[in-house]
Amino acid sequence: MVFIRSIAVGGFDTDPSGITTDGKYLWMTGETNNSIYQLDKTGNLIRTIAVGGFATGPRGITTDGKYLWICGAIANNIYQLDKFGNLIQTINTGTFDNFPQGITTDGKYLWIVGTQNANIYQLDKFGNLIQTIDISAFEDRPRGITTDGKYLWVIGEENANIYQLDKFGNLIQIIAVGAVDTIPSGITTDGKYLWWTGDINSIIVQWSKI
Repeated sequence: MVFIRSIAVGGFDTDPSGITTDGKYLWMTGETNNSIYQLDKTGNLIRTIAVGGFATGPRGITTDGKYLWICGAIANNIYQLDKFGNLIQTINTGTFDNFPQGITTDGKYLWIVGTQNANIYQLDKFGNLIQTIDISAFEDRPRGITTDGKYLWVIGEENANIYQLDKFGNLIQIIAVGAVDTIPSGITTDGKYLWWTGDINSIIVQWSKI
C-alpha cells in the first residue's frame, strides 16, 4: 500500500466524514455544513447538496450508481437520496446500532459499520438485517467501510488503521495510516485506489491498493 497524495478540502468543509465514488466523481459528506460535496478526482468542487434538513451530522456515504445512501448518526438513520439530494427512503438502524458511521454497497446489499457495538452489518436495501460481524477484537471505533466486490475495507479512528476483511469478517491485513491523519473517517475504492478522509487535517487521501 502506497500513499499517493492528499487533497485539502478545508476550504469548504473542515470536518470531512464519508466518501464514495461513482467511478468518475468523488462524493464526500461534511459535518461542518451538513452537506454532500461532489468533486472531481483532483479535488475541484462541482456542487454542494445541503442535507441538514433531515441528516444533521452526515457521516458515511455510498452510491450504487443511481442513488446516494448516507448515514445520519445523530438520528440513527440511513437516508436514500437521488443525486440531486431528494429524499427517497429513510431506514432507522436503532434496533441494532444507534451510531451508524460508515456505509457501502456491493450493488445488491448495504454494508454498515456502527460504533455502538463495533460491528459490521449487512442489510438489504430496505433495511432488513442479514448478517452481523463483530470487529471489536481489533477496532472499537470503526468510521468507514467500502468494498471492491470481493473484500471489505474498514477504516477506524481508534488505532488509525485500515483493515482488509473477507465478507465473513476474517482479517486479511492491517494498514496503518496515522502518519497521514490520526483520525481517519470515511473510505471508498474505485477498484484501483483507496480514497479516505482525514478529519484532523481536513483532507482526502489517495492510496494505492497494491
